[in-house]
Amino acid sequence: MIPEEIKAVFFDAGGTLFHPYPSVGEIYARVAAPYGTRADAGELQKVFKDAWMKRDGLASLKSHSNEKIEKDWWRSLVKEVFLQVGGVERFDPFFEELYDVFASPEVWRLYPEVTEVLNELKGRGKRLAIISNWDSRLFELCHGLGVKSYFEFILASAVVGASKPSPRIFEEALQRMGITASEALHVGDSYEDDVLGAERVGIQVILVDRHAERKGDFSASRTLKMVSGLRELLG
Repeated sequence: MIPEEIKAVFFDAGGTLFHPYPSVGEIYARVAAPYGTRADAGELQKVFKDAWMKRDGLASLKSHSNEKIEKDWWRSLVKEVFLQVGGVERFDPFFEELYDVFASPEVWRLYPEVTEVLNELKGRGKRLAIISNWDSRLFELCHGLGVKSYFEFILASAVVGASKPSPRIFEEALQRMGITASEALHVGDSYEDDVLGAERVGIQVILVDRHAERKGDFSASRTLKMVSGLRELLG
């Protein structure tokens, strides 16, 4: 599925290479419990997903991102989620603990095929990197999950100062690789962030749709291919 002329494959991180474990809702519920908030994990998961979609994730920050801005963004989102289930007393210390928890590899899991696919792509001579709407916690997280060494570099939006779908973060990746857009492929799970963002600078895209949930009009895309898992990249 990856054309021979492609020299580098860029990957999104969350939802593409790894996912929260067991789920965002369960982690939120567990951390909130000692603060006196007894909330249903399933309800928290739904509220979180709705709030994330309403904001279009960190893409809403566009070309105005740094560590403080992204942490404040998360603080606002978490507060919005918990206000819908009764709130959390001593919210600030709760949020700081929650923020630290998500920096730990213990609450994340690689998708089962990731290591196999990365090994195979490296064996085929493809150069690999990560482009993600994340903060500097991503570097140690990738190290803890055992995948950091596969990538020549990791671009986190809070560090670069721009979040997908801004062209800036993709252009930075191309510059670091020393390649043209036609020599790169980007793989991610967000149509708005990954597909439309990469295509703005001429990078081909593969959209990962693990649960066959994608619906809608993708006619704005020029190069889109869809897969249900990363193993299909090797086909």
